Amino acid sequence: MFSEPRPPQGPDRGETPVLQFVGFRLADEDYAIAITKIQEIILMKPITRLPQSPPFIEGLINLRGSVIPIVNLRKRFGLVARELDEETRTIVVNVHDKTVGCIVDAVTQVMRINRDQIQPPPLGVAAGAYQYLAGLARLDDRLLILLDIEKVFQPEETAAAVP
Repeated sequence: MFSEPRPPQGPDRGETPVLQFVGFRLADEDYAIAITKIQEIILMKPITRLPQSPPFIEGLINLRGSVIPIVNLRKRFGLVARELDEETRTIVVNVHDKTVGCIVDAVTQVMRINRDQIQPPPLGVAAGAYQYLAGLARLDDRLLILLDIEKVFQPEETAAAVP
C-alpha cells in the first residue's frame, strides 16, 4: 500500500549547492582551494632546508611541535620564482592524511561559489596543469582556478616529504 520513499530531488537532494573556497594569488592569477581541505593560514616561518629534496619542496617548519613539509606552489606549477614578501602566506592543508604547507603569493578572501558556477577545465589546458584542476569559476570579471589539492600532491610525495 505504501510505496518506497523516493530520493529527494532538486537542491535538497544531499548536495551542497554552495561551496566555500579560500582564494589566493599566484603569479598574478587567482586560485582557490576548498575550505574543507585547509587547516589554517599562517605567516611565513623560518624553513629548514632539506638536501636532495625535489625542487618544489622548500623544506620543513615546526608548527606548534609538528614538523611539516613546505611546498612552493610556484615551483610546483613551473612558474617563475619570486622573492617572499609581507603578503606571502603559507596555507596549511590536509592531503592524503598528511599535513603540508603551501607557499602562495597572497591570500585574498573566503568565498562562496554556487556549484552551478563551476565549470570543468577546457580540454585545451596543458596536460600537466589539467590534472590539478577541479574546475573554473567566474567571479565578476575574473576567472578563478579551482585546485584539487589532493591531485597537486601524489601520495608518495607527501609520504616521502614528511619525516
